[in-house]
Amino acid sequence: MNPLAARAETREMAAPGALGLRSAPAPRQILVLQLARFGDLLQTWPLLTRLRLAYPGARLTLITDQRLLPLHPLGPQVDATQGFDLLGLTALVEQDWPGAYQRVASLLKDLRAREFDLVFNLNFSRISLLLTYLLGAPAQGFLPGAGGREFFRGPWLAWIYSLVHARRFNRFHLTDVFRHLAPEPAVATAPPALAACPGGEPVIALQLATRHDRRTWPLKYFTRLAEFFASQMQSRVLLLGTKAEQDLGERLRAALAPPLRERVTNLQGQTGLAELAAQLKETHFLVSGDTGTLHLATALGVPTLALFLGPALCFETGPYGCGHYVLQAEPPCHPCLEASSPCPAAGQVCLEMLPPLAVAQLVAGLLLQGAAPPDLHLPAGARLYRSQLDAFGVFYQPLGQAPPRFQDLVGLAYRQAGVWLAEAGTEFGGGGQGSVAQGSRLWTSDSSPKPPPPTQYGGREKLASEVIEPLEVLLTTLRYGKGSVEIPEVAAALRPLLAFQGEMQRQGQEHLFFGVKNVFTAQLQSWLNQTR
Repeated sequence: MNPLAARAETREMAAPGALGLRSAPAPRQILVLQLARFGDLLQTWPLLTRLRLAYPGARLTLITDQRLLPLHPLGPQVDATQGFDLLGLTALVEQDWPGAYQRVASLLKDLRAREFDLVFNLNFSRISLLLTYLLGAPAQGFLPGAGGREFFRGPWLAWIYSLVHARRFNRFHLTDVFRHLAPEPAVATAPPALAACPGGEPVIALQLATRHDRRTWPLKYFTRLAEFFASQMQSRVLLLGTKAEQDLGERLRAALAPPLRERVTNLQGQTGLAELAAQLKETHFLVSGDTGTLHLATALGVPTLALFLGPALCFETGPYGCGHYVLQAEPPCHPCLEASSPCPAAGQVCLEMLPPLAVAQLVAGLLLQGAAPPDLHLPAGARLYRSQLDAFGVFYQPLGQAPPRFQDLVGLAYRQAGVWLAEAGTEFGGGGQGSVAQGSRLWTSDSSPKPPPPTQYGGREKLASEVIEPLEVLLTTLRYGKGSVEIPEVAAALRPLLAFQGEMQRQGQEHLFFGVKNVFTAQLQSWLNQTR
């Protein structure tokens, strides 16, 4: 018998909302597939916690990259964690495809024997889609189609991924994207409390590299930062990273005067994941770009300052929890793509938007006074955010006196609409009803949405004229299906909504589009009402 034989299929591209977790019997065996990187696994931990609380009687199994197994004791309680050699399988496919086949067949046989009745597939890799398809259990997340060779998304993920058409309006953190795939438990848990500020010698860790040059703060700036910490704050400085990044740390230390060099320890390449976690637990503060180290620190309750530039967007993958800080470079070209977005002729302008002196003063204020300096000077295009939590998840409160921009207000409106969609439940039974949309026009609906909940601007919504005009044009287009979209920002603001409309039409769930559109429109109108 072929162990990889396809299951009897009753629906190839069934509506994802048909799962109905709220009305189905409580699952007994739950499988979570997370085969992506270090940071992605850490951002899955709140989902695991939520599943444990929502289904206390279920057996919870996690399959992850085997290189990440040392993190298992630090994460949420699961009943079984199984490593998978994804890199080894890729190499085996090229060298011995029958052997690769047998390895997958053996894994599948083992998983089928456990009789999973609910699968959360958090990746669109071929192996995770194939396993999800062949197990044949109800699934959430990335759902297999075409015999496991393709994937499609249910309404919740379709809403999130519609925002790739205009990322600057995205206000959904990856952690919350994963977390809201599961039903809300009766009892919620708080994130770990941040570590107390030191009374004596501060220990500050620096993660020097990220996975892409465009996300990485220059080494010369990290060097000046380490010099400030060692000389002005009498801190011990730890340099974190992999063995491949070890040269960066040595170059930083070599640029320091010998007395300061003694206060800087290069740990790059000397810590496995368990040792890295142990070092972070002894650290009072971490400065990092968008890295797995950043997400591990926040999971452990270590205060962090994240330096986000280039493609990195704090709303998507910033430090999760309450009380972390982000310096975000936001030039007109932000957020870019790692490979396909050319930098301006002047070079990567965002590198100059996060000056080392401002970073040093910010960390000093946070560690020594417990607050950001009120007179912190940042270049135009840079913003300081502080992470906070509400009932839905994390959001990033802008600090300072800058008024809200068009992209801020539209982004929050998208978030409010997403909150409605998530709160409709995993059955997605709520939402406005209305006439079917035709083509790419946004047609009106007869349903009346509830008033939108308050936003995180807290009454500061005094809008400038350059913000009011595009908001009015956007609202006209939303209400009447017509209007001038010659304003580039308005056209960009409509793209995610149009993408979601098209996907809901394909899935036969237009009522969900009208529901989110109504909430989105009501939130935008609330901004204008407060101005008048």
